[in-house]
Amino acid sequence: MRDVLHDLALPSFLRYADCWGYAVHAEDLAVDGVGADRAAQHAKWEKIRLLRQALASFPLVVWLDADVLLLRADEDIAGHLHPSHFQALALEHVPAEHRTNPNTGVWVMRSRPKAFQFLDAVEAAGPQPGPWADQGAVLAALGWNRGDEQYRWARPGRGSRFLTSTSWLPSGWNQPYVTGRVEEDLYNGSVSSYTDRPLVQNPHALHFMGMTPRARHRHMTSVADHHRVRSSERSA
Repeated sequence: MRDVLHDLALPSFLRYADCWGYAVHAEDLAVDGVGADRAAQHAKWEKIRLLRQALASFPLVVWLDADVLLLRADEDIAGHLHPSHFQALALEHVPAEHRTNPNTGVWVMRSRPKAFQFLDAVEAAGPQPGPWADQGAVLAALGWNRGDEQYRWARPGRGSRFLTSTSWLPSGWNQPYVTGRVEEDLYNGSVSSYTDRPLVQNPHALHFMGMTPRARHRHMTSVADHHRVRSSERSA
């Protein structure tokens, strides 16, 4: 993930932060795996530690995965966090897997006791079986029904006390990248799982989830280059 973070994702984060006055902290992890192997799951779990650390220093934190590109800076994402809520996430809708679940690739948190209590609940749930060590634990802490081990049929469950204090981001703030996917590009899921997903035409954040490192870098580069050309044409 280091190459895509520094070459592609981070420049888009810095441009966005400059527009809205955010400080940016990017961390290179000592361990970084591929797909859903043990090292990758460990790296994903570090998200919880880093969020806790950031919330101790800032009143509001926006987490962005390293495989996310920010394409628009015309609104502050914090505006989608309800004043009385402690976090905001986008819902991922996957018709091919009959699945609806929060996705933690873009995550807004407000520093208040309930945020730390929620992270405590995530850590208490522990790394979950299947492809999502961290996200699975977030689902557990929210009282979500995870479906089977691969999260097929994941859906709202009975809910925990944290669910009612969670806001939902517009889907364009964590939109899956679906263009040009082929099976050999993927480590998790299948091309069919990216068909018929609800998409907006001009998303704020594009998420290149579930791709091999080489494919992710190739596709992110293509989108970033195209976005730069379009931005140059608009400003000319």
